[in-house]
Amino acid sequence: MYIENKNKNSLFALAISVVVLAAALAWGLQHVGNGIARRGGDTVSVRGTAQRNIKADRAVWKLSVSQSAETAAAAIAGVSTGVDQVVKFMKSNDVADDEIVFGSITSFANKEYIDGNSTGRILSYEASREVIIRMDDVDKVASLAADLGEVLALGVNIYTGGPEYYLDALESLRPTLLAEAMTDAKLRAETLLGAVDGKIGEVRSVSSGPFQVTARDSTNVESGGYYETASIEKTVIATVLVEFATK
Repeated sequence: MYIENKNKNSLFALAISVVVLAAALAWGLQHVGNGIARRGGDTVSVRGTAQRNIKADRAVWKLSVSQSAETAAAAIAGVSTGVDQVVKFMKSNDVADDEIVFGSITSFANKEYIDGNSTGRILSYEASREVIIRMDDVDKVASLAADLGEVLALGVNIYTGGPEYYLDALESLRPTLLAEAMTDAKLRAETLLGAVDGKIGEVRSVSSGPFQVTARDSTNVESGGYYETASIEKTVIATVLVEFATK
């Protein structure tokens, strides 16, 4: 008899514990849910983007002509001859005088070192001069770069990293893209809140991110902004972060 009563008491206590636990859990979930709703119900932050495919409108092409020789005079003379060949090539392809910029001639001595110590002996002299092509006809610059082998075949030593292509139109394009990014942010916010029967209110804050200028169809972006210069065809991306009040 004692064992039977003990079992009944244990079952009764367990049942009460389950009921209390369930009630406490339900109360806790309700209040946690209300807290999240209050915190998330005041504002919503949405990122908006806009992009435009555009062609570069300015090219800068830097070429460094160099020559090594036993004397500084011979090295400088060799550079002058090489620069003349580069200029002849450019002008034969209708590059105007005001589209060619010349840097100063520099030279230095290649000294002999043994075990990290200079012997005082000069092995050779090297001279160089930079030639810069600046023009708006980006397609012509690309064609010139492709044909540079004609000058190299003459024995001219040229170092170039290739033409760089820029967007001078970027400044005038910024306001338009930012406006489109704002419109995109508003549409995203309306779509998000519409799914839960909410509406957006006034704009609480807005900030714009750095512009990204990438090669066409590229995904290369950086948090501090990106400006790709190797491609003629580019994509400009603008982003904004907008905080809306909610209703």
